[in-house]
Amino acid sequence: KKHRMVFIPSKPCRQLNISEKVNTDEARIITNLLKRLYRQIGKNFSPQKSIGVIVPYRNQIAMIRKEIDKLGIEALQKISIDTVERYQGSQREVIIYSFTIQHQYQMSFLTSNTFVEDGVVIDRKLNVALTRARQQMLITGYEPLLERNEIFKDLIKHIKQKGGYMGASKYVIFDVK
Repeated sequence: KKHRMVFIPSKPCRQLNISEKVNTDEARIITNLLKRLYRQIGKNFSPQKSIGVIVPYRNQIAMIRKEIDKLGIEALQKISIDTVERYQGSQREVIIYSFTIQHQYQMSFLTSNTFVEDGVVIDRKLNVALTRARQQMLITGYEPLLERNEIFKDLIKHIKQKGGYMGASKYVIFDVK
């Protein structure tokens, strides 16, 4: 609650029987966060205003919806889960962003809208994702892969410096029953 931005590292989950555009560990992290946030917000929870989830792939949307269905919390089934492109113009109090990628070649999709302006590298997709949150931004991704990109590496470093990094020792707080 006390950090504007939080990063929760995920595990790789390459499996032969599921799409490379899905990260089941991140789907579980998101579901646990949603359940926790739903309980914290309580009677003021609004699917249209409280929480939104942004992911790069539609396959990940389906995986997260499947995990939410297991919770049996009707209000969470109504929250917006969509891609960055479709989230432009929308805001929520809390945004959860799942990078989802598992391979280096997927990095080019995430950074496809990156350009240099006045000597500064700008990632438009990441900028849109980060600016959708009014109060708090919760981010999850496979850190060793994300840190191969300077912008993502700097973002994670910034979050660590501000105390919002939830490494393995702190991760258990999100495993809400």
